[in-house]
Amino acid sequence: MLRNRLIAVGLFILSLIAISFYGGPVSYGFFFLMLLIPAISLIYTIVVYFRFRIYQKIITKNVVVGTPTDFYFTLQNEDFYSFSGVKVEFFSNFSYISELTDNSEYELAPHSGLKKETVLVCKYRGEYDVGIRNVIIQDYLRLFRINFPNKERLRAIVSPRLEILDSLSHSYSPIVFKDSAVNPTEQDVLVREYIPGDDIRNINWKMSAHLGKPFLRTKTGSETPGIGIIMDSCRYSNEPAEFLPLENKILETVIALSHYYLKNGITVSVQTYENIPGKYLLQNIDSFEDFYASMSSFIFSFESTSAKLFESVWHSNVSSNSLVYLVLHEISDEAKFQMEELNKNGIPVVICHITEENAEGKIDLGKNTEYIKIGYEDKLKEVL
Repeated sequence: MLRNRLIAVGLFILSLIAISFYGGPVSYGFFFLMLLIPAISLIYTIVVYFRFRIYQKIITKNVVVGTPTDFYFTLQNEDFYSFSGVKVEFFSNFSYISELTDNSEYELAPHSGLKKETVLVCKYRGEYDVGIRNVIIQDYLRLFRINFPNKERLRAIVSPRLEILDSLSHSYSPIVFKDSAVNPTEQDVLVREYIPGDDIRNINWKMSAHLGKPFLRTKTGSETPGIGIIMDSCRYSNEPAEFLPLENKILETVIALSHYYLKNGITVSVQTYENIPGKYLLQNIDSFEDFYASMSSFIFSFESTSAKLFESVWHSNVSSNSLVYLVLHEISDEAKFQMEELNKNGIPVVICHITEENAEGKIDLGKNTEYIKIGYEDKLKEVL
């Protein structure tokens, strides 16, 4: 294109020299021709943009992360003149199109179309634009290239991937039983919120000071073994490139762990905070489908902070579980306090730290706590 523009400029300068030194109809004809060619090329480019048509479609509405989905687009020329050079650029941050590149250039004869059938793969759970992002129009002489955003965007709603885990590599057995107190009158460190009339001698002063309201030590009897998962529910950025990979991996981790334990006959409780405290009680594998649908539509928000999440946890008797997972983006003071209280009850804790930073070795873990770092692109079968 640069070479063609330099040639056009050179010829225009020659036409100026011709009319300045020689004059005559030939020189002026050549001069006006060199004026008209760029103008006609520019007008042609603009007309092509407004006249050509793009049709694109995802065959199925159930798009899942990492799963190829049938996708096609059509470039259509409905006019009586040819379209010399049309290029398309695709959204590539969160998805990719198989076997197609941004370098492909298409020429369309009058009253014809070009149809491309391929597959689309989405990288992250969420809702975002996919397919054709920009359209590049060029004239016949390659003097002008105009890059236009696609007028009709294609938006995909993508569900998280379910990664089937055959086993877990951390040191705690997948089937864990927490011993119940032998003496039901013996004080335990499990707590509940204070109710007027309770014996104030049983108040847990440390926790009450931390949470700003009185909490009471409770007594325990027999318990049903189960797995608890506390899921980070906070959005940490306004930029989709930052929050989409993070939230996708948080959901993938929670879904994979839940499915693993449910298929092994172990109940699971998942605690979240979606503007209000949320708790999903999963008794068997039959309840997984509804849970997966809830996680697919889960909304992370700036207001769902770690402090609100862990404050709500204490009202849900999380200490009744045999093993607790903390699936977090950051290990806050509230998360550390939660770990301490669970460790006092002899409950193993597994921290799934979803991060791209090298955070290993920076966290002081309790004796019953295991730390697992999970990157945004890590395969859960390899890290869990």
